[in-house]
Amino acid sequence: MSTLDHPMMHKEHHEAECEHVMWLEDIGRWRAEHRRATSMLAQVQAALLEHEAALEAHAETVRAHESHVQRHERAIADHERGNSEIDHDKLADSHQEFQAEHQQAREAHQRIKTHHGMVTAEIRRLSEKLNAPM
Repeated sequence: MSTLDHPMMHKEHHEAECEHVMWLEDIGRWRAEHRRATSMLAQVQAALLEHEAALEAHAETVRAHESHVQRHERAIADHERGNSEIDHDKLADSHQEFQAEHQQAREAHQRIKTHHGMVTAEIRRLSEKLNAPM
């Protein structure tokens, strides 16, 4: 049977108690950080819902541009058949207007695409970190 070294046991207990105090302080800080993180995640979720609304608005713009293309194609066909009162200059002006609007939509789409890629990559990265074993 081994001999008990009481002074050593007291020292080890004291060291453990000191660690426990520090650990509980860490846990308290981490809980506060978790509450802040939960708040930030709620803000992220709200922002994603706003982005969803922006995506729908962009989709409506794209659909409107597609309708414009179809109307313009019909007007060109009517003009070529001689069934149109719209003259060539009005068709050209309408097409230039379309091109300017289409360029704006193209630029908006690229901004959305870039932002979407960055946001989803960050969310994926965060999700992987949160789901990793502790």
